Amino acid sequence: MRQRFISAGILVALIAAVVLLSLKFSIFIDIFVAFICAAAVFEFNKAVKTLHLYQMSFISIAFAFIYPMLLSYGMSTVICYIYVTMMLGVLVFFHSKISFKEFAYTFSMTMIITVSLSLIVSLKDLDNKHSTLYFVFSMASPWLADAGAYFSGVFFGKHKLCPKISPKKTIEGAVGGVLFCIMTSCGVIFIFQWLIYNINVNYINVILISLCGALLSILGDLSFSVIKRSYSVKDYGDLIPGHGGILDRFDSVICFVPFLYIVLNYLPIVLE
Repeated sequence: MRQRFISAGILVALIAAVVLLSLKFSIFIDIFVAFICAAAVFEFNKAVKTLHLYQMSFISIAFAFIYPMLLSYGMSTVICYIYVTMMLGVLVFFHSKISFKEFAYTFSMTMIITVSLSLIVSLKDLDNKHSTLYFVFSMASPWLADAGAYFSGVFFGKHKLCPKISPKKTIEGAVGGVLFCIMTSCGVIFIFQWLIYNINVNYINVILISLCGALLSILGDLSFSVIKRSYSVKDYGDLIPGHGGILDRFDSVICFVPFLYIVLNYLPIVLE
């Protein structure tokens, strides 16, 4: 437990540093997302035992890093096309070493992880004036749901949610996570409203987005747990002691960020 808190504190400090830097230079958000995407794809390849197939894994990790860095410059289609073409070339020229099953795992999950997480950069471009708020909210909402679910499950958990996928998750924990996410997300937005931006906020929309975000974070967590179970892996990595790897911490974010990007076009948080 102590190690878990220490690691969480270091991660929060890192996010805070990115936030402070991005207030002046928003490119730091791009850099942060690029490293997260590359690390997540690396961990996935390691977990499913395709990392040694460097012809494929190296290209995938490189794509995961480059895509978010060039997204703001309208290069997403070009980068995706180059990646698809190179991966198809790998499938043809190295078919004797790389099976289609290995190719399909790596290609599909690289696209899911990279494109989904890179929408954090797209959130910045959606509203550059309040980019830092969206950057924090995109991660805070699912992480707060995870934290609330963890502690609610520890103290009140009795009924298993999905015992075959994640034995420790409970229905009580999920409910607690949803409620905690809604309350604390409103708190996070309130801090930005009064200390950083001095803006008008639609808290009804914040509550609705947080509610859906908490549910989607559970879906993301469980879906990546299915992959871990399939390969008998406890965690995707050990970069964050007490939490696992980057992918263990960002699996819920992967499911939430696309939803947030879409819904903000219809349910804006910031009212001009």
